Amino acid sequence: MTHTSDRTSLDDTLDDADYGVPWALDDHHRAWQRTVREFCAREVAPGAAQRSIDGTFDADLARAAGLLGAYGLLAEERFGGGGADLRTLCVTAEEMARVDSSLAVTVHVQAISVALLAHLAAGRDDLLAEVLPDACAGETFVSFGLTEPTGGSDAGNIGTTARRDGDDWVISGSKQFITNSGTPFSRYVILFAATGEAAAGANGRSRRPVSAFLVPLQAPGVTVGGPYAKLGWRASDTHPLFFDEVRVPGDALLGEEGRGYREALGFLTWARFPIAAMSTGLALGCLDDVRRFVGDRTSFGSPLGAHQGVAFGVADIAALAATARVMTYDGAWKYDHGRPIAREAATAKLVASEAANKAAYLATELAGGYGFMQDTAVTRHYQDARILTIGEGTSEVQRLLIARGLGLPV
Repeated sequence: MTHTSDRTSLDDTLDDADYGVPWALDDHHRAWQRTVREFCAREVAPGAAQRSIDGTFDADLARAAGLLGAYGLLAEERFGGGGADLRTLCVTAEEMARVDSSLAVTVHVQAISVALLAHLAAGRDDLLAEVLPDACAGETFVSFGLTEPTGGSDAGNIGTTARRDGDDWVISGSKQFITNSGTPFSRYVILFAATGEAAAGANGRSRRPVSAFLVPLQAPGVTVGGPYAKLGWRASDTHPLFFDEVRVPGDALLGEEGRGYREALGFLTWARFPIAAMSTGLALGCLDDVRRFVGDRTSFGSPLGAHQGVAFGVADIAALAATARVMTYDGAWKYDHGRPIAREAATAKLVASEAANKAAYLATELAGGYGFMQDTAVTRHYQDARILTIGEGTSEVQRLLIARGLGLPV
């Protein structure tokens, strides 16, 4: 048996390495998990390494994910969605990231953008009926336009502006690191822009209120910048967006003027759980590959896995993946059962993303020279892991949220 860089067929012998969470998953979750795992073995794993090396977004694979039903999991069935719960999305993110984090983040961003649009446009069934069915099918991508070139972790530091001009809004500014913004399916961005007059916030800083808009990417004045050359998530689509006096009708405003940012953050707290699930999947992907590798090789006359230093490293990866999984599904279960999850979301995202980075480091170390080669899965996992402690709020932001939840005045 030779070392292989990607899981191209189901390997049920590896399932005993998964730390089960039977209390968190029902039969329909496990059935869906099997469906996604089979999809990943059949459609995703072949070519995952080359897609990452080339940095290419695979439109056919994205369409296949749409046919699977991954994009509309959280949308209502009457709009073409799956009417599923958060645990279903977490299972999807975990299974996909176990093989290809680029596809996992493509699905994640589309799924949360669909859910956010449905939330912000609640009651506007005409708009939702126009956009959501194609968005759920993956024929229309809706990106999430919050991050600014100078904002960083200060997500509320919005320089993009929207001003009224008669019945229209005129938008100017720029966004960066916007996933799914330059694909053949990219049609809209949920854009956050400053509106109204500045007012002093709780910390004494003066800021303008922020509103949300649904902006067509084909509107005059919108420019999709070139793709970024990224360390990881290389086969996902990421571009900057530029807005030069972009005129949109008054009904492009989503929700109440001045409350877009607050609405989005309040609604998307749960979005940290799918990132934690991606972290879990990545750690499990590292475990899959390392177990194969140490089982295939001998060193000093013994199987590589028989050496205590190697075996302990594999055990550490398993423990990291198990910890990430428990934290992820504990929080997702609580959300699905209507319980508060603000601290749980921050904790799961912090613990799981840092566990994924540690697992990827150990996996590349245990793989030796193979862990330095671009065509091996552990190398791709190592590259993809780095963003997990940054996206959806850095580890420092998660610690800040946890500390505030404990009543500390930070």
